[in-house]
Amino acid sequence: MAVFLAVANRKGGVGKSTTSVMLAHALSVWGNKRVLLMDLDSQCNASLILLGGQGWNEARKAYKTIADYLFDMFDESAQPARDYLEHAAGDVADDNGKPPVLSLLPGSLLLEDVQGELFVKEARQSRDPDVVANRVKNRLEKLLRRFEMDFDVIILDCPPGLSFAALSALKIADKVLVPFRPDFVSRLAVDRVAMIIENQIHINGLEEIPIEKRRYTCLANYVRKGNGRERLLIEEIELFHPLMETQMPHLDGIANAFDWEPTRKTIGDKYGDATEHLHRLYTEISPILST
Repeated sequence: MAVFLAVANRKGGVGKSTTSVMLAHALSVWGNKRVLLMDLDSQCNASLILLGGQGWNEARKAYKTIADYLFDMFDESAQPARDYLEHAAGDVADDNGKPPVLSLLPGSLLLEDVQGELFVKEARQSRDPDVVANRVKNRLEKLLRRFEMDFDVIILDCPPGLSFAALSALKIADKVLVPFRPDFVSRLAVDRVAMIIENQIHINGLEEIPIEKRRYTCLANYVRKGNGRERLLIEEIELFHPLMETQMPHLDGIANAFDWEPTRKTIGDKYGDATEHLHRLYTEISPILST
């Protein structure tokens, strides 16, 4: 049965999709895991990284996206869920030069619209908006869990907003990874997403939960070497939130790695000078996903 890892933050531009893809590559190649990445962000960055523009467009035209899957399967359709997945995703190879077991449920620009349509559809059975919202979220939770017997790790790349799909993903996740940029705005965003993950209304309620017992952990991303201000901001977040020892630096090897190419390559060739940092992240997160 799969372990669910959500990658989430209320703030955009913090590297959620890049982190999701890097971990998908690392866990499938170095960890020899069967990995599924679900792209829940309507910006579709993870899908573009793993399929390329043409590949994603072909999946869209074939109605093989997360929006198509949720809409088609919402009413207990008998259609096989696996029909919506893109297998052998990405452009990295394992040690034998073969594609790792890495599948993708591609993102969709229409995901938010589809969730609105599902809400309206469910509203025909009830006039209570809270009842309708709970029904939609519960159904989406079941659909996101549909693949758990076929994979070892399922990575949920969440949008910055609080859509039904994002809330469902945060609820079913065994662990939530919260990437953040070391700036003041990110501190506030981490506070907000942490309260949602731990089902707390006020920050005081969150602080009453011991850090080691929380369901999320934070990852400092795009860290610039020798920047004292960023170091202080990271230390400030560590006072209130669980924080990974690994820090992902601001490197060209990461920025340049996300152009999809038709020829597969090793992780080392793909990530260049960022490979050692990715390996540290993989080494630190692997035990978390096995507990």
